Amino acid sequence: MSVAPSKAGETLVCQGCQGEVLVPKLGDLRQFPAAVSDESSASKTRSVEETSAFARAGFLVAGIVATACLLVASYCGLRWTLMPVINTTERHIATTREDMSSFSAAELIRAYEEMEKTSIDLILPYQYKEIEVRRSKWAKNAVYSGSAGLFAVFVAFAMARLGRKKA
Repeated sequence: MSVAPSKAGETLVCQGCQGEVLVPKLGDLRQFPAAVSDESSASKTRSVEETSAFARAGFLVAGIVATACLLVASYCGLRWTLMPVINTTERHIATTREDMSSFSAAELIRAYEEMEKTSIDLILPYQYKEIEVRRSKWAKNAVYSGSAGLFAVFVAFAMARLGRKKA
């Protein structure tokens, strides 16, 4: 029979046998011996402690990984942001067009002859293309490490929640 704490010290009627039951006062409950614990409850307590320690360790590791990944992501993001964008392919073509429009007929012929001498395949990419590739690598690294950091934050919260449920 379960009883609310406010009914302590009162006499209640049992629903099953219709007999009177004296509900002890809260102070009297302290004098009763503690419930006997068997080995199964002790083993349950041990498994809760192990799970809690596992959850704490998982939370710690996931938190450290999240911190490291988010620091790397912020560094890569800053490098990507601060790397100068000198030129683009579109700007390069536009400036070449502008330059060619101001050439005289003789200069255009010389420029055409120079183009005929050299191969259309470039041995090395233009400098602005190299910077663009480096810049995109920084951006990719920022996205990858930021994603890993957010995943680690999610795992850390899951570990913390797991530890709370079991404890």
